[in-house]
Amino acid sequence: MEKDSRTKLIEAATSLFAKRGFTAVSIRELAETAGVNSALISYHFGGKEGLYEAVLEANFSRIAEAISAAEKMQLTPEARIRYYTKAVNVLHKQNPFLIRLLHTELTNPTACFETVIKKYLSQAYSFIYKSFAEGVASGYFSPTLDPAYAAISLAGIMNFYFIAKPLAQNFLPAAEDLDESYLNQALSIYLNGVRRINYE
Repeated sequence: MEKDSRTKLIEAATSLFAKRGFTAVSIRELAETAGVNSALISYHFGGKEGLYEAVLEANFSRIAEAISAAEKMQLTPEARIRYYTKAVNVLHKQNPFLIRLLHTELTNPTACFETVIKKYLSQAYSFIYKSFAEGVASGYFSPTLDPAYAAISLAGIMNFYFIAKPLAQNFLPAAEDLDESYLNQALSIYLNGVRRINYE
């Protein structure tokens, strides 16, 4: 089944915006890459800004979908953290440009940073924070754990890997699924630490 012009524009724009940033991509280039008339950008999105917002929504709304699925399950605090880590891996696999779009918005934010990026990142932060807070309250996690710091550090551990992946894969051991292997090991270090319990 042939894709409609709106879908073609979002797919073409995702790659172009991720690789070159919002300002460096022209309406003409967007239309040519999508193989559609440039007037359709205004028709579907009201202009280049609207198309960019639609691209970010299409990519980042999946975070909310993953969180919503997790919230419907009866999971322990640690199981929710593990579920979220697996979901992050799947999100990056399905959306290879996600981390580039995020990095661009973090380093050179557009108006969409406030309207799209913050909205979805806040949902992710709240989900992780709540998981840690419940774990502390139930005695599952250490009573000295600050859920706010824990949530930010976990997000950093997971997402920095995808930013640094082109370099990191030169240093990491070969694995069938390198992303999953890294995230599993990183989560294990994060939750259990690196020091032997009996070490003095």
